[in-house]
Order: sequence, then C-alpha cells, then structure tokens
Amino acid sequence: MEEFPHEVIFQVHTEPVSDGGGGYIPGGWVNVDTDDFYGFLDTPTSKEIYEAHQLQHPFDRNLYYPYRTDITPNMRVVCEGETYELVSKPMDQGGQNEIMKVPLRLVKAGG
Repeated sequence: MEEFPHEVIFQVHTEPVSDGGGGYIPGGWVNVDTDDFYGFLDTPTSKEIYEAHQLQHPFDRNLYYPYRTDITPNMRVVCEGETYELVSKPMDQGGQNEIMKVPLRLVKAGG
C-alpha cells in the first residue's frame, strides 16, 4: 500500500468581484493548484474523538500528507467524494519537515 493513496483537492473561498458593468461575479469555493496532491485520509481513534468532543472541537477524519507550508485553516478538502473543513492549523508530525497532519470535519450537504 502506498503511503499517500488518496487524491486530495484543496479549495479556498473567493469573495464576489465586480464584473465592471455594475454587477458582480459570485464568489465560491475554487480549487487550489496543488499539482496532483495525494494524502492519507484516516479515521481517528476513539480516544482522539472523545478528547475532541470534550474540547468542543469535534472532527471526523485525519489527513496526513507530505510536508508543505501552503495549506491553511481557511481551506477545505475534497477527498474520496466528500468535502471536509480543516478544524485546526496543520501540524508537522515529529518536527522533521516530512509529514503533516490536520484534523477534518465533514461538511454537511449545502455547506
């Protein structure tokens, strides 16, 4: 099994912009150019879920991916046919600039 088997698409929300004719082009979620980005979408342990609920920061999945610094909490993730919001800032696992981890919360329909 590959270390990062899941294709991941990061998205950022854009604001409406003027169309130059008195109207607006609507904003929305657009894909960030991350060039064939792959990660590992994992289910958190029951201990992680319990602790997150205690802190009132529930999440549904963990995403692990190769080290990079351009992923921010204002983005969202599309992976395995579902959309997730980032629950916190991505964390460098072990401080070795190799693998990042970020908790994700499933976005409900219409979100």
